[in-house]
Amino acid sequence: MSIDQARESRANLPGIVAAMFKNATVDRDYAPYGLFLLRISLGFDWLVHAFLKVSRGMNTHEALLAKNGITPLLAWPTFGLEVIGGVAILLGWYTRQWAGFLLIFLAVVVWIKWPVGWGYSNPGGGWEYPMLWLVAQAALVLAGSGAFALQGSKS
Repeated sequence: MSIDQARESRANLPGIVAAMFKNATVDRDYAPYGLFLLRISLGFDWLVHAFLKVSRGMNTHEALLAKNGITPLLAWPTFGLEVIGGVAILLGWYTRQWAGFLLIFLAVVVWIKWPVGWGYSNPGGGWEYPMLWLVAQAALVLAGSGAFALQGSKS
């Protein structure tokens, strides 16, 4: 039984749950809400990540950039782009474009963290969490904004 058949037949909750796990296709009714949750979590994460730089002091971020061979002059521009991109993703405004653009930032973080190893709990933090963030954001780029977006997913 598919999810649609279970819904149409007014099946009980266990029947609908069983149908959900047997169905490998995308649920067109609920997928936009899943994307909405993904979009909200990623947008919020970008904002927290950006303002963490300010709370620690931008000189700390400048030093981190310099330590990894990136000019410290990019500290404030990266902060600004993370804030603008985070708000845009959060609101669903040009979600795919902003998420795609910010993938560059995540790829750089994974590249920088690669020598530390996989585990984010490693001293210096590994690439485990940045890679998860990168893959989740790539999914958003591919799938679109989801529900409650300022701009539709077809953008």
